[in-house]
Amino acid sequence: MAEPSTGARRAAVVCRHPATLRQLAQSLGVAGLAMRQAIGPAFLPRTAKGEFEVVVLDLDIDPDAPPTTLIDAVVAACPGTPVVAIAGVNPRHRLVQALSAATVTAIVPKLGTWLESAAGAQIAEGADEQELGVALRRLINPTPIPQGPLPYLLAATPIEERVVGSSQEKDSVLGEVMHYAERFGLSDEKLRRIEVIADELLLNAIYDAPRDDQGQAKYATLDRRTPVSLGAQAQVRLRFGCDGRSFVVSVSDRFGALTRTILANHIARVLEARGPRPRGGTGGAGLGLVLCFTSSNQLIVHGSAGRFTEVTSVVHVAGSNRAAMARGSALHIFL
Repeated sequence: MAEPSTGARRAAVVCRHPATLRQLAQSLGVAGLAMRQAIGPAFLPRTAKGEFEVVVLDLDIDPDAPPTTLIDAVVAACPGTPVVAIAGVNPRHRLVQALSAATVTAIVPKLGTWLESAAGAQIAEGADEQELGVALRRLINPTPIPQGPLPYLLAATPIEERVVGSSQEKDSVLGEVMHYAERFGLSDEKLRRIEVIADELLLNAIYDAPRDDQGQAKYATLDRRTPVSLGAQAQVRLRFGCDGRSFVVSVSDRFGALTRTILANHIARVLEARGPRPRGGTGGAGLGLVLCFTSSNQLIVHGSAGRFTEVTSVVHVAGSNRAAMARGSALHIFL
């Protein structure tokens, strides 16, 4: 493939499947990136940090290789470069395993491959071009403030906003979210997913995020039935909206305590043999982020240490709930 023009921002793409490459080229175009393609990590040019903005790695180039082996080979060629991993063969397991590599900033399933019945599929085109393009654009153009639902909804979509100052207010605000969702005539399954996501994001922000003067968690060990009131500087910001295609819920706190390591450890519980189960030591049993991830089509975690954490969930509401679930759960990390 021809080299991009001098001065263009570039992405390296490790992929050997023509249909996937076509979709990736469109995603990179959305993000304003030129593409340098290789059929395997060994074919990447040895580069210095900063020569590529990102490496998009298609794990399907070798479905039998451990994801970390492929990622390590990419990192050796492109040190210090963020890695976006995509997969269509056994994507749930291979993508979640890829999160153990610290350089992986996103995991993205190929369309229609997430459900167990499709896990062994050998042919899949790629991820949603627009969604991946938006994520790549955010990755290479970081912003220092929360973005809320706006990047994931059609332009001019109205955004609702609420400020939550206590656990008691949480229930009434959750009711408002669900009343808003019901206006779109969504199925019970989609409404249930939205309710789970909004509830868990609010609970995490109220109970898990607040820190004391020593930086220690204030309420994380409390039973979540215990009432909690937040000070003026600790209140939680909720934003939500729907454009008929996607329902987006975004919750932000002012502590910025969520780290990539914590996030990856939580999401890894998706692969537990009997499914994620409650663990002692936290009032929420440590399941909130897992539930949000499995209920979302995209989960976006954006934060700045000591300043804010914002978690945004995108749920596809056009078409059947099964079709939405077959799209899978993508995770994008901007920490």
